[in-house]
Amino acid sequence: MNKWLVAAGITIAAFTNSCSTDFDLNADFIETPVVYGLLDASVDTQYIRINRAYLSDEVDGLTLAADPNSIYYGDELQVRIEEYNGALVNTYILERVDGDTLGMPKQDGVFATSPNILYRFVADLDYTHYYKLIAENTETGKVITATTNVIDSFSITRPDDESVFPFAVSLSPQNVFQLRWKSAQDAKIYDITMRFHYREGIYYPEGDSIHYTFSGYKDWVVERNVEAESTDGNVTLTYDVSGETFYNFIKTEFDPVDDFSFIRIADSVQFFIDGGGLELFTYFEYNNATLGITEGQITDAYTNVEGGLGILSSRYHKEGHIYPLAIQTRDSIACSSVTNGLNFAPDGSTFGFPYCN
Repeated sequence: MNKWLVAAGITIAAFTNSCSTDFDLNADFIETPVVYGLLDASVDTQYIRINRAYLSDEVDGLTLAADPNSIYYGDELQVRIEEYNGALVNTYILERVDGDTLGMPKQDGVFATSPNILYRFVADLDYTHYYKLIAENTETGKVITATTNVIDSFSITRPDDESVFPFAVSLSPQNVFQLRWKSAQDAKIYDITMRFHYREGIYYPEGDSIHYTFSGYKDWVVERNVEAESTDGNVTLTYDVSGETFYNFIKTEFDPVDDFSFIRIADSVQFFIDGGGLELFTYFEYNNATLGITEGQITDAYTNVEGGLGILSSRYHKEGHIYPLAIQTRDSIACSSVTNGLNFAPDGSTFGFPYCN
């Protein structure tokens, strides 16, 4: 979600900073709501951001951006989601909430960060239905709408989350690990993240034992916006995870500790795959094409919001199982030329454990 909060800001900036000699940007005020929403059937609570774009002859844009009253609607904005299966089957009234109180702070930037006003509703989304956002300003009569399908669930097939046989992930600096998954219906792009689980502790040679003091993980964003050829579901997709890049990630994330007894253990990895809807793909494609640095002016931003700006689309967050690292991979993390010296121990079955010989 955080990635798209930034995108919403860019959309506002594109609207307010456009240049043209054909009209006066500070002429009669036109109310312009800006929407960001990604409906996600993998969770039961949905959050949508609705801000407002503005211009003023009296106050500069940066000052207005820092004022929450300038960028947020109050109780005058009534928001609902309608669920359709051909005919209307459900209506959800969205609650206005402050993300700061829910552990969802807004990213720092030129726009006011607190409060962090969002609109939420609770529902079990159905991928065979479609959903329509309707927001009305009861003071001005302004109405905006947007519609999206919902992405279906999908499965990770390598590592095989449904296999009954044990599986260990193997990665050296010289090879790749081929990740596989079945495409989700209505998903056009995918983000891939690997979570690297590790432990830290103190080695006591007298008892040949390690007293563990910490267990944690580091998230590596493997790739963003991996494009699928179609939005049809149940098609096998693959991505080659680079061992060289993985080892460089570890080298960047961990510092050596000047203590011979301090030991790290490379435990396991977990894959997360996020599928994004066609509207999301179109947004990236359109803005990459029109927001180049050599453009003479910024063109209209892509939007699927009728009466406003922004985007309503869908995503699906798939969490893979946790898989142990292969013996050879533990040894490589400890002793390879890339990651040697970061206090990682080789596999416990390796001669010389917990040190490289």
